[in-house]
Amino acid sequence: MKYRAVFGGLALLLSALLCHAQAPALRNPRRDSVEAALARQPRPDTVRLFTLNEVIWENRDSNPARSLALAAEALTLGQRLHSRRGLAKTYVLRGIVYATSGRLPEAIADFEACRRLRAALGDWEGVAGAINNIAETQAEQGHYEAAVRTYVRALRLEERYGTPDRIAADLANLGQVYLQMGRYREALAYQLRHLRLPGRPFDANIDAGARNGVGDAFARLGQPDSARAYFRQALALSRSNDDRRDEALALAGLGALDARAGHPAPATRALTQALAMQQQLGDEPAQTTTLLSLAGLAATRQPAAALARSQQALALARRSPGRESQRAARAGLAATFARLGRFAEAYDQARRAAALRDSLLDEASIHQIVEMQTRYETEKKEARNRLQASQLREQRQVIGRRNVQLGAGVVVAGLLAGLAYLLYNRRRLRREVEFAQERQRLERQRAAAVLEAEEAERRRIGADLHDGVGQLLSVVKLNLSALGDELQARMQPDEQLRFADAVAVVDESVHEVRDISHDLLPNALLKQGLARAVRAFLDKMSRPGRLRINLETLGLAEAHLPPGVEYALYRVVQEAVQNIVKHAHASEINLQLICHADELTLLVEDNGVGFDPATLTPAAGVGLQNMGSRIAYLGGELTVDSRPGHGTTIAARLPLPT
Repeated sequence: MKYRAVFGGLALLLSALLCHAQAPALRNPRRDSVEAALARQPRPDTVRLFTLNEVIWENRDSNPARSLALAAEALTLGQRLHSRRGLAKTYVLRGIVYATSGRLPEAIADFEACRRLRAALGDWEGVAGAINNIAETQAEQGHYEAAVRTYVRALRLEERYGTPDRIAADLANLGQVYLQMGRYREALAYQLRHLRLPGRPFDANIDAGARNGVGDAFARLGQPDSARAYFRQALALSRSNDDRRDEALALAGLGALDARAGHPAPATRALTQALAMQQQLGDEPAQTTTLLSLAGLAATRQPAAALARSQQALALARRSPGRESQRAARAGLAATFARLGRFAEAYDQARRAAALRDSLLDEASIHQIVEMQTRYETEKKEARNRLQASQLREQRQVIGRRNVQLGAGVVVAGLLAGLAYLLYNRRRLRREVEFAQERQRLERQRAAAVLEAEEAERRRIGADLHDGVGQLLSVVKLNLSALGDELQARMQPDEQLRFADAVAVVDESVHEVRDISHDLLPNALLKQGLARAVRAFLDKMSRPGRLRINLETLGLAEAHLPPGVEYALYRVVQEAVQNIVKHAHASEINLQLICHADELTLLVEDNGVGFDPATLTPAAGVGLQNMGSRIAYLGGELTVDSRPGHGTTIAARLPLPT
């Protein structure tokens, strides 16, 4: 857990002192800068006191021993100068170093001394910060209920006097407490609120700690990918700011994730690095957690090493005032003894872990009982006050009731009148909607009847041409061929030539009638479906060397389209391609038919001369109107995009029945 301090105007003062300093580019330029400033301030005055506090803050994580030594000098100097503001700052900084080193009672004493000095100065933001630090230390001790109550006191002051960054720090700390209480969803919500709080300035240390908390919550909720992302962000931030405490926490979190994912090598490497940093920083609570993770990792392959890690974790936890870490260490040691087959020792450690858990629960219950008793006494006083207030309200209500009744009568009458009007208006609107729907239905029926009649007429004419005129012409061709065979010997050469021309004309007429009947009644559409019918039509329209037609179909082979849809689309393709051949002077046509689950798309593009759709006369735009009518009949939409010199694109989208 991180402890933060706010420096106020101290940064401005140091900026004025250091404006000409040239510090070497090391990993933490800020720390090097204030160390240089301290060396240039040997006089025991207020400037040196403030500079000492700056150096204490910058060394709190990387060199806590130096921070404590400088804090002793700062307290002596502050008492000699009677500087309550400087002393308050030193107390809070030393309390932070004590807390991060596991010396929690000394930390609470320093935070309380800071709170008293801040209150005497009227610095309520500082008071809130000191209360916040006390709450953090209570949480470190395992007194979570007390920590929550203290955090609430701090948050109320921050909301009244503080800034967004201070409010954000309280939200982050509440998230940490919920995390330690095992309420991971609440912990995640508070940490994310902290990171997303509007107006909060960026701070690498604070953000690294918050991201470690979010990663821990995600890991406990079984979301390893999200947890890994936040642990990596925390690792990058802490390394960029030489924040070794948060770096160790991020490494420990990543190592635990790798261990759960079954990757022992990277897990061992990350946890070992984290443990080395925590040992160097003297962070015993964090060491306990990391040692337990290493013990669990080595439990299967190296049970002896796992036992040593578990015993070391328990030794550290017993030096900590927080009973939750002792409970976790004894539970881990019990699991290790059980794997080794030492069941008596495993049972003893499990029994002690259960006793610690019960004591924690009893403590929480006592806190709840005291809180409920306080609430009961408060509610009794409030009930007496409410009774007196209710009697006074009853007297006032008797006076105002008649006025209310009169006003209510007027309001009810107005409401009834308004309701009658709304009902009438609703009925009128409903009738208008019904009329509009009926009109649209009739228009669709009329369009459908016209298109169906047109298609039926096309089929009839095509069948008549094929079965009537076509058959007659075929008979004429056969008779002429037979007659030619009989007269071949008696005809002169020029007569044979004219006779052959007549037979060729009849043959061409047969083919022409067959093509017209097939266009009116495409057999490929009836027998093989839309895709092959379109392919057959395009093959006839193609002109090698002058007009190339490309066709792309997708999904039509698997689709079962209604006959009405196939006929309408075939006619639209016919009309579009014939218009291009007649008017566009194009050399290439690209046509796409794409069928999805609920929609069919037709796209026809050419590289012809193009036109302006707005200038088309009704006579000239009959083909486009026919295509639009067919698509509208099917409930679709047709769009035409063209301009002179840039070709034409026709797109149609049809909804398909499910």
